[in-house]
Amino acid sequence: MILSNVFLDAGFDYGQIIDLGIMSFSILLFVMSITAYRNTHIKKIAFAAIAFALFSVQLFIEYYSEATNVLEDQLDLILPIITLLILLLFFFGVVKK
Repeated sequence: MILSNVFLDAGFDYGQIIDLGIMSFSILLFVMSITAYRNTHIKKIAFAAIAFALFSVQLFIEYYSEATNVLEDQLDLILPIITLLILLLFFFGVVKK
């Protein structure tokens, strides 16, 4: 209880720390997917790699917008479009022959 109060008083925002962790993980998945694609040349993996990259871009845009209050008006349009693109890429990755 006291330890959590120390972190809260120090100004740590756990949500931002988690967002940075998720961004880092999605970049790691992107790099791993690109490596797998280079080794196998399977197009399904390329779709997944692009989707992971878009996911990290989406999280970066959200994080940057929260930190700087820039792009607030455009977020209502940009983020759903990126989400739709991510879903389409995963769909094409699954159904691609």
